[in-house]
Amino acid sequence: MPQQPGQFPVIDGFKFAAAGGKLQGTWPVRVFPRLRDLLHDDSGTIEYEVHGGISALGQPELALRAWGTLQLACKRCLGALAFAARLEWTLRLASKQADVDAEPLTAEGPDSIVATKAMPVRDLVEDELLLALPYAPRHQDCAARAEHAPQARQTPFAGLRGKLRGDR
Repeated sequence: MPQQPGQFPVIDGFKFAAAGGKLQGTWPVRVFPRLRDLLHDDSGTIEYEVHGGISALGQPELALRAWGTLQLACKRCLGALAFAARLEWTLRLASKQADVDAEPLTAEGPDSIVATKAMPVRDLVEDELLLALPYAPRHQDCAARAEHAPQARQTPFAGLRGKLRGDR
């Protein structure tokens, strides 16, 4: 059952950061449409917190946290695979795309995004959950792996060896 858009918080990025705003809540996994398409099922909940603030360099930013368990699909057996998502990230706010593009990319630094007067918090959380998913989730000891494992090592030219010796 999809929720109505008005039920999800929407923030003005710069005002929220300047005011030191705080939001927190819990959503069922089923309210994340892009994420839901990549899961085995949409059971469970995601808890989140968003804190606005100003960085030590005087730049507005959002600190976000999200946690919960997602049911991914194992790529070997297609069965459910529990994935504990525990995310913390910082988003530096920029007024235009040129400012984002001008920032050097660093692995450990905050990401930059263009802030708007209407930033859906659900979309911010969903974006980061999507980025945190493993590329090819698999059970560590998947039953499908044992079923498809080769019994004996065979080389593609094993049959030719006997023909070269004259065996038939």
